[in-house]
Amino acid sequence: MSELINNKQKRVELMKSLIRQLHQGMAEDRVRMQLETLLDEADYNDVFVMEVQLIQEGIPAEVVQDLCDTHTRVLKKHLDLQETPQTIPGHPVHTFVEENRELTKVTAQIRHLMSLIAEKPAEEDVSEQMGEIHQLLNNLMDVEKHYQRKENLLFPYFEKNNLPGPPAVMWGKHDEVRELLKTTLEGFQQVKSFSAGEAAAFNQFSVSMVVDAIDEMIYKEEKILLPTALDILSEEDWYAIYLESDEGGYCLYVPQFTWTPEGDFKREIRNPSGVGARIQMPTGSFTLDELVALFSTLPFDLTFVDKDDSVRYFSPGTERIFKRTRAILGRKVQYCHPPKSVHIVNRIVKDFKEGKQDQARFWINKGGRMVYIVYYAVRDEQGGYLGTLEVTQDVTDIRALEGERRLLEYDGAPK
Repeated sequence: MSELINNKQKRVELMKSLIRQLHQGMAEDRVRMQLETLLDEADYNDVFVMEVQLIQEGIPAEVVQDLCDTHTRVLKKHLDLQETPQTIPGHPVHTFVEENRELTKVTAQIRHLMSLIAEKPAEEDVSEQMGEIHQLLNNLMDVEKHYQRKENLLFPYFEKNNLPGPPAVMWGKHDEVRELLKTTLEGFQQVKSFSAGEAAAFNQFSVSMVVDAIDEMIYKEEKILLPTALDILSEEDWYAIYLESDEGGYCLYVPQFTWTPEGDFKREIRNPSGVGARIQMPTGSFTLDELVALFSTLPFDLTFVDKDDSVRYFSPGTERIFKRTRAILGRKVQYCHPPKSVHIVNRIVKDFKEGKQDQARFWINKGGRMVYIVYYAVRDEQGGYLGTLEVTQDVTDIRALEGERRLLEYDGAPK
């Protein structure tokens, strides 16, 4: 056993030496050749330990972050041999991996659209295709929920195990993705139309950087971070993460499975007011079951967006006019709308926050039905903005009413 430990540390020391040489400017190809020759036994854990020790030895996390893509690329041949972690459905790692699959579907669609645009004559108008890319980038904004669950639920367990360095590096890479997405979407907002030549340049220097960064992060997660996490976290740790995961929402995927780990530490998700307790409100009270059933029974759809513009709730009716899934929970409301209407959403929210308006009404024809949509500003007793409530209702039958019908004319009333 001691020989294995010694060999492992020797590999790590050699990797550290080579990474330092990268830091000092040695040619990447030369470093790669040495690693491929001498580190046939390297695995994800070696990479993780190497990053920990480099940071402990005084190399700033920001520097390791800058080298992260390089040393991952250099070690790719070895990391490629690592299997994607396999866990049962419902386990937090299974959810992370499934979200990654959905993210890669989106990045693949964007790459396909970029390749089609690159083949077109430079002067041809490709605004429609670029609009599709814009919408797909909006979908990629869902990666924020994936990153926040890593940062707020997973990374603290590395810190508890005295391994804060690599998560700090990965957090920095998250921020790089966030900034790339932000600036790329801002670029789209400033341009109304694209020729193929303009689009190709924009894609090369902006969009491709976004999809590359997201795909590379997925690779690092599945080859390094998640396997290491499975090694160091207990089942109880994972269960604690599982119980808290719903609150922040999910990224383009919603787990449909309940995960029940083995062990006597399992905790039930309970009514926060206590089993059987009533939720007291100013004008009455409900049990939690009654409240859930009430919102399911309402003849209109509700969606609540909090003061930070994040979707926090939608009513679970079986015949919603606009379908919702739990994947939208935690998503910024701006990314729930087509790009061409986002400026209107922003204007409404801004007016609500500044107290200029309290509601915004719209009505549309949808599938032969008249749909009435109202946004309401939700305020506290002092008038402070708490969020926006969207109420959507099919009013076709209501608009067709004539005359009157009294209570005694109820269909089930005795004749």
